[in-house]
Amino acid sequence: MNRLYRSATDRRLFGVCGGIAQFFRIDSTLVRIGVVLLILFTGVPLLLYFLLAIIVPKEPVWHDEDKAFASGYGFQSANNLDREMEHMEKRAMQQEICRLREELAKYKFD
Repeated sequence: MNRLYRSATDRRLFGVCGGIAQFFRIDSTLVRIGVVLLILFTGVPLLLYFLLAIIVPKEPVWHDEDKAFASGYGFQSANNLDREMEHMEKRAMQQEICRLREELAKYKFD
């Protein structure tokens, strides 16, 4: 389940736009442009921004021992997870090839 937090890393003022972007999995620049345009034309998002800065909790900070567990849940860790899966698949394939070579060597006659 995805929760709305104020971003700890992608922030300009309070991290509200960065948190909204992480929640909807879009680029934070698009959220910021949308907020600026709405503020210029209506003025309402300015009040809403400050309310969200007060109401929305800060993004939790993971301790070092929890980072390995939490790495699979972040938006930007998808590429790292894909690379790790590819590495594990490659390693398993290499081990299987070694096992098959050893098995074939048993039946080889000179």
